[in-house]
Amino acid sequence: MAVKTRITSYERSFQLILDRNLSPEARSKRVAAFAQQEIDAADAQNRTAIGNAVPKTVTVDGRQGAPLESVNPDHGTIIAEWRLIGDVLLWIYSTLLARSPVVSGDYQRGHTLYADGAKVDPVQPPMLAGEYVYSNIVPYSRKIEIGKTESGRDFVIQVPNRIYERTADDASKRFGNIAKIRFTYRDAASGAARGNRGNRVPAIVVTLK
Repeated sequence: MAVKTRITSYERSFQLILDRNLSPEARSKRVAAFAQQEIDAADAQNRTAIGNAVPKTVTVDGRQGAPLESVNPDHGTIIAEWRLIGDVLLWIYSTLLARSPVVSGDYQRGHTLYADGAKVDPVQPPMLAGEYVYSNIVPYSRKIEIGKTESGRDFVIQVPNRIYERTADDASKRFGNIAKIRFTYRDAASGAARGNRGNRVPAIVVTLK
């Protein structure tokens, strides 16, 4: 008999073929042991990537939090899912804040997160969007990123420039096994890919792999 186990952080599914001579209880225990082994491995991988334990939900035959050994031994399903994207987005947001020049504070407060084009709370982002975009709504954010004065020096001297570009690069190196992260320019009002060229601002685009 076949029992399915899906470990989402690995994006892999397993179909176990069990000895029909075993009792139902013994088959359930074997499935549970295999699933626990894969869940532990995924936990370790996520901890290495993120730097701390990642919250997860485990569903057994449609019952969230049920014991693994309660899986139907003949056609049951165990699904483990981790909330990885939230950790990626929070890291990007906190890094943007830390790297921002602070004079009036407007630029630091201007970091905005869009999920599928809708403005959302950067501290509690939704988990199910197809695309996330960080951009800055202040009109001089492009100058802070790459602007120069008449003398040729960087527009901002309080901190290194290319704040969005550097943060995107660092996030990609840190979370590249989880999400696709890239630096670009987007519409200041919505984070959309297209818009008035004069109103395009530095942006970080995040999509799950």
